[in-house]
Amino acid sequence: MSPSRRPPRELPRINNLPPLPAPFVGRDEEIADAHRLLMDHRAVLVHDPEGRPHGYGTSQLAFSYAHLFTQHYELMWVFDCAREPDPVRLAARVAEETERLRERFERDLGRPLDGPTAADWLYIFDNAADPDGLREHFPEGNARVLVTSRGTGAWQQDARLLVGPLPGADVVRLLMENMGLDNRQAARLADTFDGHPRQIVRAGEAVLSGKVTVEQVVTVTEIARMVPPPPARPEPSPSLPPPRRADVLDTGRTSLRSCLLRATVCENTGSYLRWMEALRSRPTATVLPKTASVGVELLSMAERVDLLLDTVFEQEDPGFVRALADTVSEAADAAGTGRQMANSVRRLAEELADLWHGTPRTASVEPAETPSCFFFTSWHNREVDFDEALRFHNLLEKRVTAKLGGRVTKSGFFDKLMQHGATWEPKMIEAIRTTRLMVPLITEGYFQRDWCRREWAVMVRRMAKLNAAPGQEPIAIMPVFWIRPLSDWQMPADFAPYQYWVHSGGRPAYEGDVFDLVADDKERELNSYVSTLAQSMVAQAGTHLPHLDRELVKKLPLAFRDVAGP
Repeated sequence: MSPSRRPPRELPRINNLPPLPAPFVGRDEEIADAHRLLMDHRAVLVHDPEGRPHGYGTSQLAFSYAHLFTQHYELMWVFDCAREPDPVRLAARVAEETERLRERFERDLGRPLDGPTAADWLYIFDNAADPDGLREHFPEGNARVLVTSRGTGAWQQDARLLVGPLPGADVVRLLMENMGLDNRQAARLADTFDGHPRQIVRAGEAVLSGKVTVEQVVTVTEIARMVPPPPARPEPSPSLPPPRRADVLDTGRTSLRSCLLRATVCENTGSYLRWMEALRSRPTATVLPKTASVGVELLSMAERVDLLLDTVFEQEDPGFVRALADTVSEAADAAGTGRQMANSVRRLAEELADLWHGTPRTASVEPAETPSCFFFTSWHNREVDFDEALRFHNLLEKRVTAKLGGRVTKSGFFDKLMQHGATWEPKMIEAIRTTRLMVPLITEGYFQRDWCRREWAVMVRRMAKLNAAPGQEPIAIMPVFWIRPLSDWQMPADFAPYQYWVHSGGRPAYEGDVFDLVADDKERELNSYVSTLAQSMVAQAGTHLPHLDRELVKKLPLAFRDVAGP
């Protein structure tokens, strides 16, 4: 790994590292060992002792290593695995974070992120539930990979680093040097917390700030240890029907937990505490326990969410779960990001709320068949710009597929044939009657071509079948101004409501011809536009459109009759 010319301690330009854990001390030897292992192995596992109920600072060690050895790397990226045990959801998390890295790379360096990785790149996969299952997500090439986990799996012994309790003598010395405690105070704290670094640091900070004394810390800790474990819940009688409460919906709860952990409200401790304040202001959430926010510094984000959901699913009324969705949406709006996860939280919360008293959610809007694709690129087939249209579709499909994280088998459909025949028509009908979104490439000729008019009419009919309340209609058409019509053109009435559905921060994403971005190789502007469009599309992924009967597709009146005739 070649040394960087950056100033000491300055991080690489491309990184998403959290701030240096401070104070994080007492792991100098382990950090040096991690670097030595990464010189000999492409991937290294940092893990806790087997069978211990709490972690001993593997994440803090990995982040500290990255900060201390920053000169050895030109790119550092953290993938938060959140101890996700489900392979599909884990793949979605990794794909989403990979897409963030790709966007950052293209934005800052002006070129796409493709090909094998370099040896002076560092990937950190943090909080892995199954370190063996992560290997399929490692990047191609020579990037160094640091994995943190509480388990070891079948990881080879010589590429593992055990992070156990801090030795008592080291704890005493570090508390005296860094916290300003005397020998007696430091020794009592060292004995109390059994070498757990995060607890020791937090207790030392509290004593140093004058909030508590060492004796108070020790006394409260001893009292807490005397509390008996909660009684096990009795097994339900086999003679009784299973309850219809939401706390038995393991799949629903797991999905909600996963979305919350990826939402804006769980970005860091500050955002989590603000979320707790917003929740407490809701009348339905007054039962929120203080333990949901007090002492959260000692818990991982996953543990905080688990504690909160335990309270949610103990309630007799679904108002609390709906309050979760409301506050997550408000936080996303305030932050200007995270709308996709907020929509997913909303959908899951409503499904769970409807099942609270045994009334399953109506399935009338659920498609009975698997959609043939997630989006359909509709364009006026012209040989003159076929190559550009195909390239645009491929870029969009790649971006959407990455953002959806494997939740669809096929993300895009594009008609690559110039002649309409028996083979072409059935594929077109199947795609347009089942797709979730249509992306029309708008030109003046688009409004004149019969099949473009039919595709538009099909999507409008499918949206109308949901009978949504005014202002709640789902978005299913996202026009792209491929070549903007001349100033004297007549805008079809069917088109006007949809022309600005691709937007960035409430404004049109791009006010020129997208064709020019492709044809003139304006990579930065093109990638920015495609990214905005893909984000708008994926935000609509949670709503399903009813499929349309195949025969009805052929019989619908064509759109744009005011400018194109019957």
